[in-house]
Amino acid sequence: MASIAEVRAALEQASEILRESYRSVRSAQDGLDEAVAILAESSENHHESLLPPEFVRAKERFPDQLELMAGTLERIQRLTVEM
Repeated sequence: MASIAEVRAALEQASEILRESYRSVRSAQDGLDEAVAILAESSENHHESLLPPEFVRAKERFPDQLELMAGTLERIQRLTVEM
């Protein structure tokens, strides 16, 4: 059986990993936003779009993923305080 201290340590480790993941996802979002903008602009000079539809779908999903990560981190922090 794990002690409260062990559970808190595990939650803190999970929080740190989640914070790092959040930063990575934000960085990926920024990179994709830049790529989408460049490809959309470049598409203006071509007869067909250079922007893959998957990029647009991914761009639309980033906010939901970031919100989920932030909510999870908040719940972990709340649980840690309540222990």
